[in-house]
Amino acid sequence: LEQEGIACLMKNQTLAGAMGEIPALECWPELWITDDRQYSQAMKIVEAALSPVATDARAWRCQCGEEIEAQFTACWQCNRQRPDL
Repeated sequence: LEQEGIACLMKNQTLAGAMGEIPALECWPELWITDDRQYSQAMKIVEAALSPVATDARAWRCQCGEEIEAQFTACWQCNRQRPDL
């Protein structure tokens, strides 16, 4: 959100250790925006970030010959980027 110019705060980042002593829902991290007028824009960004990645991606072969699984964007052998990016 901050990269899109929406100021925000993280709450409850360290409460995971208290789970069991207090209800789990009270321990979940929360993301708060500081300007309510940006709520709909922030929700669009969050929903896009949480939406599933397309599953039609296929494994690719790097120029160095290494076979790379579809979810990776760079070769682990030579660090070249996937050509279609």
